[in-house]
Amino acid sequence: MKNKEIVAGVDKPVSQLALGTVSYSLANKERSFSLLDDFVTAGGTAIDTARCYGESEDVIGLWMESRANRERIFLITKGGLSRHDSCRLAVEGIEEKIESDLTESLQRLRTDYVDLYFLHRDTEEIPVARMVDCLNKELRRGRIRAFGGSNWEPRRVDEANEYAHKRGLTGFAAVSNNLSLAVPTGPYYRGLVSVDDAGRRWHVQTGIPLFSWSSQARGFFSGRFRPDVRTNANMVRVYYTDENFERLRRATLLGQRKGGYSATQVALAYLLHLRLPLVPIVGPLTEDELASCLGALQIKLTHPEVQWLNLEAREIVSPVAVSVAPDLPTVAQ
Repeated sequence: MKNKEIVAGVDKPVSQLALGTVSYSLANKERSFSLLDDFVTAGGTAIDTARCYGESEDVIGLWMESRANRERIFLITKGGLSRHDSCRLAVEGIEEKIESDLTESLQRLRTDYVDLYFLHRDTEEIPVARMVDCLNKELRRGRIRAFGGSNWEPRRVDEANEYAHKRGLTGFAAVSNNLSLAVPTGPYYRGLVSVDDAGRRWHVQTGIPLFSWSSQARGFFSGRFRPDVRTNANMVRVYYTDENFERLRRATLLGQRKGGYSATQVALAYLLHLRLPLVPIVGPLTEDELASCLGALQIKLTHPEVQWLNLEAREIVSPVAVSVAPDLPTVAQ
């Protein structure tokens, strides 16, 4: 797995993929340790967690301690959520909430600093100045190396960074929003932010890296979801469109043409070939699922193939044309 330094202020390489750990718990510690070991053996460095992810931080802390590998890990965690509304930052006392969340995260992670700290959501009633000032305090204390926003609109990041620039402070170094080959019709949960075409251009123009969550669209490309299978109401509401099922069909076809890769692997490879600074977060639950994610790193896509997958072209015009296969059944509206 390739690694490079892409986060301003952190002189530590970030792997092509980040390992999501929301499912980790002390009860399944050994399985989690195995996934973490396999990820690092494959060259992975970036591990993503959050204060609200149950026991995930505890598991990662125990694992890093047992492997004595903290300095080799690009550690990401998040905090700042309201105690009363998990879809918003704490309006009252945001400074105290950030400080207390970070303190608890560091204790659970068994470390004295985090490489990248994300504010887990945004609450627009809170002036960006308060959050930038608070996070710069944590930078000076050495408890974080860089910070950013998860589920933040680019305009709010611009506002925060303009404030930081005018006062000689450090601004947001990264963003963690949703991006996948499947385009959502709306947020899966309240307060979530997905990257649209304007957002992609913003990442290119600013150079601010995107750590994309739900990079495989919550399993949409796995084969479990078809137009006639409508048991998951949220998946139906967010991803069941004719366009997304056409993307699924094309990913399936292209995977076959590339030598037997799955649609899920092609969908992940699509992100890795976008022309913007991007680190997809993947959340495999088993060694086989992790191996599938790693296998996507072997897929080489041309720019015309990337455009074709995203329905920006009717056919692949170079280097080899791919004929259009029969359509999947139309989505029932």
